[in-house]
Amino acid sequence: MSEAEVKDAVIVDDAPEQVRLLPPPQSPPTAHVSAVPPGWVDFALNWVERRPLAAAGAIFVLLTGLHLLLLNLAGVANGVFVGEEFFAAAGSNAVEIVLLAFVAYNIVLPTLIAHACQRAYDDLRPAIALDDANFTQTRATMFDSFSLWRLGFGLFWAVVLTPVFGDLFRSAVPGEAWAAALLTIWMYVRIALTFGLLGASITFVAMLHHRFRMLTGKHLRVDLFDMAQLQPIARYARHVALSLIVLLALAGPAVAQPEAMVASAAVLALGVVLTGVAVAGAMWGARRAIRAAKKTALQELQTYSRELWRRAYANGRITEAVAIPALGAMLTVRAEISRVGDWPGGWSVLARLATLASIPILSWFGGQLAAQMVPSLTP
Repeated sequence: MSEAEVKDAVIVDDAPEQVRLLPPPQSPPTAHVSAVPPGWVDFALNWVERRPLAAAGAIFVLLTGLHLLLLNLAGVANGVFVGEEFFAAAGSNAVEIVLLAFVAYNIVLPTLIAHACQRAYDDLRPAIALDDANFTQTRATMFDSFSLWRLGFGLFWAVVLTPVFGDLFRSAVPGEAWAAALLTIWMYVRIALTFGLLGASITFVAMLHHRFRMLTGKHLRVDLFDMAQLQPIARYARHVALSLIVLLALAGPAVAQPEAMVASAAVLALGVVLTGVAVAGAMWGARRAIRAAKKTALQELQTYSRELWRRAYANGRITEAVAIPALGAMLTVRAEISRVGDWPGGWSVLARLATLASIPILSWFGGQLAAQMVPSLTP
């Protein structure tokens, strides 16, 4: 290689390489997502969630208006009058309107129970042996809507019981031809709603209390000398009693029959017993936690008391007189722990349930008893 070629090669090798600048990466085009306003269904569900009692009143007004509209379409009513009577006082319309109230209340009953259970769970935070993360996660998983369970049992109750009760009340439908057919269809719809929603509500309460019982039975930290921390459970149990007793009272005018007093009383007693089971289910987990805490404390006290006695009394005589007062104090504490009730709230919850039971008794049999007493009181 000549000298000129070598020089040219060196110059080429020493020359800086040109850096080829790449264009900046282009971000993928983002699609413009327009905010979709919530529909009427979402708005209605959110309103029911926030204002369940107001929603029950609105649903009752709508159902009553629909009932009156169908009576007018069938020619049974003229405006708000059936003949010369107000439609709510004519024939069996009073009972049917109470059943519409039963349906409206049943729609919001799971929401009422869930809100009360959420408040009880939040108030129990100092007594729940979980950190903040697990407490929040457990709260999110415990309060489920149980939609599939409610739908399944609600449909089962509606399919099984609607034909039975529909055949019983079909002969009392007023009107003729197409009017009677229209009112018959409306009657079957009301019966299906009644039993379907009742089955769904019972399923929701059972599933919710199952989870609440498992949580409180496993993670509830019980202080046997300060049971005030468990008062949220007692308040929740009293709320459950009130909510279910109102439901039972609304069913009275339709279920209670003057010619079948014994059967009606048996159905009412069954309803009160089921209400008591639901109330006990709300407290069952706390009862199990209280019993476990009492058992552990009594076992430890028994162990310590036996050890103190062995140290204080040996070889047929007292060797450590100082241990005698401590032993007496332990026996006193053991007696106090034994007297602690197993149920949060004690007898107050049972007293509330017994007092509230008078409400369905009056709604079921109050009118019949008044009708029997009035003739005997008039001169």
